[in-house]
Amino acid sequence: MVRIISGTARGRRLKVPPGRSTRPTSERLREALFNILQVEGKSFLDVFAGSGAVGIEALSRGALRAAFIEKDPLALKALRDNLRLTGFDNRAQVLPLDVLQAADRLVKKRERFDFIFLDPPYGQGLGERVLPLFIPLLAEGGWMVLEIGRKEVVPSVRGIALRESRRYGDSLLNLYQKEHGGS
Repeated sequence: MVRIISGTARGRRLKVPPGRSTRPTSERLREALFNILQVEGKSFLDVFAGSGAVGIEALSRGALRAAFIEKDPLALKALRDNLRLTGFDNRAQVLPLDVLQAADRLVKKRERFDFIFLDPPYGQGLGERVLPLFIPLLAEGGWMVLEIGRKEVVPSVRGIALRESRRYGDSLLNLYQKEHGGS
């Protein structure tokens, strides 16, 4: 069971797609994340969104808008249902694309986000490959957060600086900010 921890949708249970195609971010990790990030009045991008729990948590806590990138059909159905159930569908944009296509589309539209959360499948080394795609979308002073498995190597990527890594169970949260002169 996945539920919203705080804010206007607090306690609301979210649908999760059947099977093992997604791995919802744990409540403990989401709570820790939002104790670090102050999302009220900000924009949020949830990459590899799955059921949308992280982005919906951001909206519940006062984010102005959130965009969700997810291509799995079952996860997309759960995500759209969850946005409707929480009443946040009017402040959300769902991009039913793979991350390469979605990043390209958002860059072409000159979108910017205060917070970008990436939760790629563990153990595939995707973090290092996808982080650079989203740097142009990071607003000045914004944060990029990468959730990876605790045994994975923390990526070092040109254009953003790793500010902090925190371990939560089998997960590692890595917080980055744009370096001065980054795109």
